[in-house]
Amino acid sequence: MRVVVIVLMPAGVVYISLFVGWTPGRAEPGDVVGTWTGPHGAQVTLREDGSATASKVPSNPGDHNSDDTFGGKGKWKLGRATNSLAEQDIQVEVGTGPGKIMTFELVVDGDGARDGLHIPVSADSALGIDFRRAP
Repeated sequence: MRVVVIVLMPAGVVYISLFVGWTPGRAEPGDVVGTWTGPHGAQVTLREDGSATASKVPSNPGDHNSDDTFGGKGKWKLGRATNSLAEQDIQVEVGTGPGKIMTFELVVDGDGARDGLHIPVSADSALGIDFRRAP
């Protein structure tokens, strides 16, 4: 994200203009490999071999109920952006119990995921549950 602040002072009057330039996040697989942590102990680990582990991931991101979570082991795949304005996403699929699979999406924030990843609350919202790279 680029932020530009312009201050104009003609005839003693101060005008402040704020421009936020949003660009969709893009990443290569190596940019997202590692452990990512979210609120209430949520954690997702993406490995180079395509395997994934998730724990305490919210079952319904729009609900924000920290008690309704899931976890398990599975796989991940970095998707391709469909056009220049589309966000790039990561599809994660983990087994949560015998015969049960949970699939969720992580969206790339910033070039090389420098601003983290997030699970969107809904397809119509820019809000989401933010994940940051673990130290």
